[in-house]
Amino acid sequence: MAKHKKLSLLVAAAAVAALAGCTTNKQAVKPEATPTPAASTENSMGSYVVHKGDCLWKIAGEQDVLGDPFRWPLLYKQNRDQIEDPDIIQPDEDLNYKKDYTESEIADAIKKAKETPKYVPHDRPRKNLPVKY
Repeated sequence: MAKHKKLSLLVAAAAVAALAGCTTNKQAVKPEATPTPAASTENSMGSYVVHKGDCLWKIAGEQDVLGDPFRWPLLYKQNRDQIEDPDIIQPDEDLNYKKDYTESEIADAIKKAKETPKYVPHDRPRKNLPVKY
C-alpha cells in the first residue's frame, strides 16, 4: 500500500510539473532574438520637422522630443550638418535626435544652455558662437 501511495505521489508531481510547463530532464532552449540594425537605429532615433516660428529651445521642450528646453544644445550638436547657427533654423528642416542620451551628455547640454548669452536677433549665421557647443 505504501508503494502504491508513493507511485501516486510521483505521478501527481509529474502531472503538476507538466501542467506548469516544467520539464524534468530537458530544458527548452529558445533562440535569442537579434535586433536588426535598422530596427535598433529606428528605435533609438527621433526626428522633428521644423515649423515656422520654431526655435531649438521650443523644439527641445516638446514632451515627445527631449522634454526639456535646456537640452536644445543636443539638437544643435546632432544636426550641425544642417544648422550653422543655433539661433537660425528654417521651416521644413528635418532635425534628428537620439532618444537615449547619457546623463553626462544631458548635463553638458544643460550647462551649455545656461552659459549661452541672451538671444540677440540676427539674420545671418554668426561667425563665432558664444559657447563651444
